[in-house]
Amino acid sequence: MKSTGVAIVSLIGGMVVGSAITMLLTPQSGPELRKQIKDFIDDEIDRIKNKVEQVQEQIEEARCKCDK
Repeated sequence: MKSTGVAIVSLIGGMVVGSAITMLLTPQSGPELRKQIKDFIDDEIDRIKNKVEQVQEQIEEARCKCDK
């Protein structure tokens, strides 16, 4: 289970780095690029927070089932 978590985190990290590199190599003005990177990072943070909330809910549900 631990190696699966590491693999998922590595995959997400690789996607973020790859996306950032792609954005940096695309010809745009500085302010446009910074705004695009900020928006992308904000969106990814929101997605990760939502996923963490889902996992926490699943854990809580499983915990409740075990208590019965």
